[in-house]
Amino acid sequence: MSEAESVRGARGASSFLSIEILGLVDRKELDAPTPVPTRLESVVEALIHKMETGELPPGAALKVSTLSKELDVATNTVREAISILTAQHLVEARAHKSSVVATPTEAWLAAVVAECSGLSTLAATLGIARATPSERREFRAAAEGAITAWRVPFVDHRVASGVTWNLFQMLASYARNQYLEAMHAAKRPALVLGFTHLGRERNAAMVSNAIAELLEAVDDEAAHEGAEIVGDLYLYVLDDLVPD
Repeated sequence: MSEAESVRGARGASSFLSIEILGLVDRKELDAPTPVPTRLESVVEALIHKMETGELPPGAALKVSTLSKELDVATNTVREAISILTAQHLVEARAHKSSVVATPTEAWLAAVVAECSGLSTLAATLGIARATPSERREFRAAAEGAITAWRVPFVDHRVASGVTWNLFQMLASYARNQYLEAMHAAKRPALVLGFTHLGRERNAAMVSNAIAELLEAVDDEAAHEGAEIVGDLYLYVLDDLVPD
């Protein structure tokens, strides 16, 4: 059995969302207030940028006083930012010592991927169902770009994975649930950290074919089929983390 067949054969396992949960998330009367960017969010973004660029590598100590001076913010703001990053699995707390940037392991990445899978699957289910015609056209253009990224002779797996993730984020935005969109976006830095340090080359043909299937599902407004395809891609990543 080919990898693609194995992945497709796993469909159904990812369809864990109950009708009750989908209905609750999709309720129009649960609209959220418009968020206001804060200084704290800017500090969180600055620290994530340092992690992604390698300025703060895995294991690096996050000294509050040093970061406070460097970012020109209060020490309490830095502490709050570190707490947020800890909740996002990007930072590890240490008793009586400075927190450190998380060191990705396969077990850590498997947990992050599993958590992301639920949000992306929900985003696909609701996003495909609620996308407007113009949004479906927008998604087509982005999906065609992602397919091209996987089909070039020499695939940059980090770039191709990034544009694939962006497709899921677009679906989260189409779901029109502000909390879902924000929670989904918040998972990206941990995935980037994990795949930067533990990344493996993927079966480019399989991934590009799956994206083409997802595009077809979006065009056909086939929400559950699209969600299963997204779930399949995550199952493929998780399976790759399990030793033979």
